[in-house]
Amino acid sequence: IIIVDNRSSKENKELLLDIQKKNPNLIKYIREDKIGLSNARNRGIKESSGEIIAFVDDDAIIPPHWMVNILNHFKLNSSAYVIGSKVIAQFTSPPPSWLTKELEVYISSFDKGEESFIMKYNEYPRGVNMAFRKDAFIKAGIFLDCFGRKGKSLMSYEEIEICYRIEKLGYNIVYIPNAEVYHLIRGNRLNDEWFIERHYWQGRSEGLFEIIHYGRKHIRDHFLTHLKNMYSKENKYKKSYHKGFIVAIFQNYFKRNFK
Repeated sequence: IIIVDNRSSKENKELLLDIQKKNPNLIKYIREDKIGLSNARNRGIKESSGEIIAFVDDDAIIPPHWMVNILNHFKLNSSAYVIGSKVIAQFTSPPPSWLTKELEVYISSFDKGEESFIMKYNEYPRGVNMAFRKDAFIKAGIFLDCFGRKGKSLMSYEEIEICYRIEKLGYNIVYIPNAEVYHLIRGNRLNDEWFIERHYWQGRSEGLFEIIHYGRKHIRDHFLTHLKNMYSKENKYKKSYHKGFIVAIFQNYFKRNFK
């Protein structure tokens, strides 16, 4: 188990080092000072020695069968290069009555049923519960630093973007139903302001993705639709999403290199 500490507090660092000291053959503690979720994951890839690299977040609870079922599926399915499974929300306080299934997607809830299948863009595994063959990173590259959480930013899509590259190379991204994790959802996310901001950053993320992978002509062809929706009064969340998308276009349209 590799724990990547991405510039957490001194107290947290001491706690993690103590855990490593008590479990020297099980835990490897790594400090990554370049801030950002993608940088932390890339450091984990670099430090890994196994053929399969599985990622979870620090707010996930993992059942005993999780790794066994992931490894078994990789063993049985040589064409699978990425595997994802369910992410089941565990609320630390009662969720509000207005929290819909549509909104739960934005807190990474993910359940595609009880059958395995090959996933396609943009329904890929969630970052809190995904596993890769290490060879996938050799073939497709690592996570891009321009995506993913960084400080207070809610930028996302780093797992979607890398899975898209892997799929385009012809490798399978597979959903399995029996390697679920339980994702702790704290009360500070369960308010209207957080979801509006989360939609804004989703727009920022998808706008950047489309510039990189769909090209500038695609952006020009769809720009007016996003602009119109940004001023819509029908849905405050979608309005915030399209605002973020437009900001991503203005910030990145003329860029040529994305890392």
